[in-house]
Amino acid sequence: MSTDHQGQVEKILKELGKKIDELIVEAKGAKDDIRDEVEDKIKDLKKKKIKLDDEYQSFKEKNEGKWDEIKSHLSSAAEEIKRAAEAAFKKKN
Repeated sequence: MSTDHQGQVEKILKELGKKIDELIVEAKGAKDDIRDEVEDKIKDLKKKKIKLDDEYQSFKEKNEGKWDEIKSHLSSAAEEIKRAAEAAFKKKN
């Protein structure tokens, strides 16, 4: 995997972590019923991010030269997490 692609993936993973942290802060100010739902979404997002981190690290170790094969999977997973985060933000409002 090129250093540029590796940097892009790491940037995406870091941004996902920041978004989850933002959700945690915003959930604290939400109404009780919404907060509970958002907190459940946050737990789910954290699990998905950890899984994505693990998959990325495993890929880096085993398949350094096969970036194209996993690129679409990482993009899909990142997009799914992004949509879930956006949905959680919408419910809060």
